Amino acid sequence: MLLPASDMGIITTHLSSHDGMIFKFKSHLKQVKNKQLRKILILQLGVLRSHTRIMLEMMNPDKSEFPELPALDHLPKEEDIQEIENENNPMSEVHIALEGKASGESMAQNNFFSALKMKDPKVKQIHVEMALQQVKIVEEITKFLKEQNADIIPLSNAEEQNKVIKHFQHIMGE
Repeated sequence: MLLPASDMGIITTHLSSHDGMIFKFKSHLKQVKNKQLRKILILQLGVLRSHTRIMLEMMNPDKSEFPELPALDHLPKEEDIQEIENENNPMSEVHIALEGKASGESMAQNNFFSALKMKDPKVKQIHVEMALQQVKIVEEITKFLKEQNADIIPLSNAEEQNKVIKHFQHIMGE
């Protein structure tokens, strides 16, 4: 099934975020000894991997049905995650950047959203500025990722873009 280009763009962004977060949680797991926290991190890893698998399947143009999201109790357990302890990843800087980008985007959204709800003009303005600083950081990380050929942006095609222009052209005359 073919997806709308906007959905492809959003899913691609989600996949990049998941890639960075999976790396982060795997790195954290190497350090965590507390069994309860390890269990939670392993669950989060399972969720992120499951979501990644499902998004990849949704993007597959040869598939006509979307997969179902597995229940949390059907995700990997601690004994399934032992390979993390000995894993060495040559792409670790890219993964760190991907996670940093996801964190920066999240913080920017959080600060913008908070500013919209705040009443004091000075507090509101500071949060808008905080959000803009996060946007600058995200721009720098995106530049780094492009240099590493790790920033994937799906493009539409001229025919589809012209259809949208034609559909909304009437607005210019109103």
